[in-house]
Amino acid sequence: MDNDEIDLKQLLELFWNKKVFILIVVLIAVIMGYIYTSFLVKPKYTSSTTLILAQRNSADSTGTITSTDVTLNDKLIDTYKEIATSNTVVRTVITNLKLTNIDESTLKKEINVTAVNGTQILKISVTDSNADMATKIANEMGQVFSKRIADIYKIDNVSIIDEAETTGIPSNINHKKDMLIFLVGGIVIAVALVLLINMLDNSIKSSTDIERALNLNILAEIPECDFSSRR
Repeated sequence: MDNDEIDLKQLLELFWNKKVFILIVVLIAVIMGYIYTSFLVKPKYTSSTTLILAQRNSADSTGTITSTDVTLNDKLIDTYKEIATSNTVVRTVITNLKLTNIDESTLKKEINVTAVNGTQILKISVTDSNADMATKIANEMGQVFSKRIADIYKIDNVSIIDEAETTGIPSNINHKKDMLIFLVGGIVIAVALVLLINMLDNSIKSSTDIERALNLNILAEIPECDFSSRR
């Protein structure tokens, strides 16, 4: 127990003695993080449109949606997600918007279709380096997808809740989060470097080092004195 306490004390002293080195490494990491997130990362923007699965022409005589409709829509959600990113839908979007600088495979990578848990709502998100283009593609995706479902199943059960809106905030950049990651990373690297340097350092710094190196007991120590301050 005593040895553990001594080792812990020495470890804390080691970090304290190297505090300037640790501070410099952390500062370098933070600066690199700022440069990376501010100048090297190409900003991308995400716009989303939400759709709900609710068959409008199958309501009962009371004007309400039946439980059968809800069950059917639940089972179709996964299928709808695949249809939304199908070649036909993506190709139609490219044609309608006259996109000449992007192909189907590239556009598919920019599209993300998710189902909101516990609901019959689908969210179609599009990420692009141009915020306005992301919005246009997302809204066109919603329109083309709805029409494609009607053509396949001969039912009108997809309605758009919210159209995509343009945002000027990049979706792939979070300065606070990125800076925190680089800060923590800098601390970890600095601590690891201090421990590595200490492990590779074979110089004698204390009587304890002599005992460990030579396996001998220290009988006496001569304290360090500043004789220049005495007469």
